[in-house]
Amino acid sequence: MRNDSKEYIKNLLDNIGPLKPIPTGLKTRFQNNGEIKAVLFDIYGTLLISSSGDIDQAEITMTNLKQALEASRISIINNTDTTLDHILKDFEYTIRVCHEAAKQNKVPYPEIDVLSIWKIVLIHARRKGLIEFNDDADIMLMTCVFEFLSNKVYPMPNMRETIKFLHNKSMPLGIISNAQFYTPVLMNYFLNDNLTLKEKIKGFDKELTVLSYKFGKGKPDLSLFNDVVTSLKWKYGIIPSETLFVGNDMLKDIYTSKQVGFQTVLFAGDKRSLRLRKDEKLTAKLEPDYIINDLAQLKEIV
Repeated sequence: MRNDSKEYIKNLLDNIGPLKPIPTGLKTRFQNNGEIKAVLFDIYGTLLISSSGDIDQAEITMTNLKQALEASRISIINNTDTTLDHILKDFEYTIRVCHEAAKQNKVPYPEIDVLSIWKIVLIHARRKGLIEFNDDADIMLMTCVFEFLSNKVYPMPNMRETIKFLHNKSMPLGIISNAQFYTPVLMNYFLNDNLTLKEKIKGFDKELTVLSYKFGKGKPDLSLFNDVVTSLKWKYGIIPSETLFVGNDMLKDIYTSKQVGFQTVLFAGDKRSLRLRKDEKLTAKLEPDYIINDLAQLKEIV
């Protein structure tokens, strides 16, 4: 990605106005637990407010796509609205085909690599004579701009302070999240005021960080959690019952965490993203160990 592309992203994020969480009204329940030695987090809806509620529920529009294409030096040849509509439909179709192929290969919860999807879609559109772009076109920038406009995010209240508090306690910190290549860009920007394309999120152990797009499968796939269980044991000697997982989704976060033996915190801080899954059989009688509505309350648990 070019330096001017990074500057474009920074300006875009600088000018996305602050989001405030919408109270859920769910009663909190937490207390001190001296056994906790490591803390793991979900990202969207837990560490970051998501305007759409989650990474996979973005509102895609022609307006956002047009801005993303223009930012990336990709030109529409003619019939702008028709071309934009065609590209968006091809984008959704390609994702659907990839999901179906993965399920046929016995991947129950498939995840895409959105950058690869956009490369396929834009090359198809160029071959059809709908758009034109040269080698200096920045598809990575295009993807970031489109995704950041389609699903605006902002730090949850007290996110930075809570992560710093846990880091100062020398607790290993990790992430298990349905995420894409640009998710560390967002996290480093909001946590450290630093725009970088590096995959590592500062303050979090890389060996305890699982981003779904790199594995082709997403939560609630248990294998994503099992990998972290192994890393905790061999690197730190920490067992699952000494590990706390914090997430906003009763199925993807709480159910899966309990399956591998983690202690669980349901984050109920934002109505947009709280997923109680009351109609889901796997979670019908499930209770998290703790319920919080502010990340700062984690200080009272650990």
